[in-house]
Amino acid sequence: MASLLLVEDEEVIKDKLAHNVPWAAYGFDRVVAVENGQEALALLTQERFDIMVTDIQMPRMNGIELIKEARKLDPTMKIIVISGYAEFEYAQESIKLNVSDYLLKPFASRRLLEVVLRVKEGAEREKAERSELESLRAHLQKNLSALREKLLMDILNHGFAGPDNLEDLRYLGLGDLEGEICRVVVMEIPENYLRSAGEEEKYLLNMQFCRQVERLLTESAYRYLILNNRRNTVTVIIINPDEELPMRLEEWLTQLRLALDRPVVIGVGHAYRGLGDLPVSYREACVALQYRYTHGPNRVFSVQDVNLDNPFYHKHFYHLHRHPIFDHLRTGTAQSVRADLAAFIEELRCSGISPESLRVIASNLIFMACIVVNELGYNHDDILGVDFSPYRDVNRAESLDELEEFLVAFFDRITGFIAKKRASRNQQLVDEIRRHVEENFATNINLSDLAKQYKISPGYLSLLFSERTGKSFIEYLTECRIRKAKELLRHTDLRVYEVAHAVGYNDPFYFSNCFKRLVGVTPTEFRDNPP
Repeated sequence: MASLLLVEDEEVIKDKLAHNVPWAAYGFDRVVAVENGQEALALLTQERFDIMVTDIQMPRMNGIELIKEARKLDPTMKIIVISGYAEFEYAQESIKLNVSDYLLKPFASRRLLEVVLRVKEGAEREKAERSELESLRAHLQKNLSALREKLLMDILNHGFAGPDNLEDLRYLGLGDLEGEICRVVVMEIPENYLRSAGEEEKYLLNMQFCRQVERLLTESAYRYLILNNRRNTVTVIIINPDEELPMRLEEWLTQLRLALDRPVVIGVGHAYRGLGDLPVSYREACVALQYRYTHGPNRVFSVQDVNLDNPFYHKHFYHLHRHPIFDHLRTGTAQSVRADLAAFIEELRCSGISPESLRVIASNLIFMACIVVNELGYNHDDILGVDFSPYRDVNRAESLDELEEFLVAFFDRITGFIAKKRASRNQQLVDEIRRHVEENFATNINLSDLAKQYKISPGYLSLLFSERTGKSFIEYLTECRIRKAKELLRHTDLRVYEVAHAVGYNDPFYFSNCFKRLVGVTPTEFRDNPP
C-alpha cells in the first residue's frame, strides 16, 4: 500500500483531487488533502508520504518553496507538480528539483490517476532496487572475510598487481599491509593421512584445524591473517614477526598434533617488507613444506632448510615440470623415458646437491609423473598398487645409485602399463579397420579417408596397420578383393570385367595383373582350371 499527499489551495480542485478517484482501489491506503504549502510542510515533518501532488502557485508558500523544504525532509519522496500555462517558469524550476512528473491545468481525473500510478510504479521499482542493493550490501559485508581470503590467495599465487590490488586491499580493510614486514607460514595435514576419512570427516577436520590455528594465533601477540585455501592446508600471514616465531611454531605444532590427533607439518618462508614479495615468501614456505617427503611430518621446515643458493637445485626443482621426460611419458615411449632419466640422474650426480635436496627433487619427479598418469585418464593406484609408497622408497635409498634404480623401476612400471593399454586400443582400432575393409572392399576405399574417419594421421595409421597385420593397407585391401574375385570366378558366370567391377576395380586389365601377381594365373585361366 502507498500514501498520497495532495496540496491545492483552490477548494474545488482539492476536492476533485481527493474524491474523484477511488484511491483505495489503486493501492493507496492513506490520502490526505491540504490547502497550502505551510500546512503540507507541517504534516511532512510528522509523517512520511510516498507521493506528493502539489500546485505551483499557492499563497503563503508556493509549490517550489514547498518542494525545496520537502526534499530536505525526505529525498526519496516522489513529487508531481500541477501548473498552468502562465506558470511555465515555475514548472521548469520544479524539474530542476527532480520532480517525477507534472500535470498541466486543466486535467481530467483519469489523467491524474494515470500520472500518479506511473509515478507509484516507478517508486515501487526504485524501492525494490534499493532493497536489493541493501541486501547485496549486507551480503557483501557478511562475506568480507571470504573476499579478503580470495584476494590474498590471488596475490600469493599470482603476484601483487600494484595499484589495482592496493585499492582492493584498502576497501577490504587491509591497506595497512603495504610497507609492513610479512612472513608466510603454511600448515598442512598430509593428504595421505586423510585417505581413509570420509568427505564429511575431512570438512569437519578442516574446520577444527582452522579454528585451532586461529586460537593459537589469538593467544599470541602477533598480527595475522588466516587463509583456509585447501581442506588440509591453512596458510597464515604473520605481520611483523619477531625472532621467537620459529620457537613458537614448534610449540604450535605440538599443540596442533595433540588437538587434531593427526600428523602436521609446517613450512616457513622468509620475512619480506611490502606486498610485492609476499608471493615469494609463500612459494618459499611451500618449498620448505616439500621436506615432509624426505623427513616425514610433525616438523617445522624453514626455507633455510632448502639449499636455494645452489643453482642446480633451483634449476631442477623450479623447472622440473618442464622436463621432457613427462612429454615422453605422455606418448608412452619407454626408451626415451629411460634415456631422459639417465641424463637427469647424471646431471644430478655432477651437481653437488645435498642428499636431502636430491630426495626432494626425486619426490617431486614422482609426484609430477603421477599427475601425468591422471591426465592420461589412468589411476596410478591401478599401476602401482594401493600399498605402493614411492616416497618411502625414496627416503630408504642410501645412495644416488639406489635412487636411480628405484626411479627406473618406477617409470618402467608406468610406461609398461601405458604401452599395454595403448596396444590394446591400437589392436581394437586395427581390427575395426579390417572389418571395415572386409565389408567395403568393393567401394573406392583408401587410407586417407579412413585416417580422417578415425581422426588419426594417414602415416600413423599406415604404420599401425603394418605393425598389427604384417601387411601394408594396400596389400591387405588387394588380398580381400582377389579373394572375393576367386569366389565369383568359381561360382558365377560373370565375365572377367564384371568380376573386376564387383570387387572394386574399374580397370579390368589392372585387375587381371593384380590377380595373376597374387594367384599365379590370369582370371580366365583360374576359371578354366580352378584349384
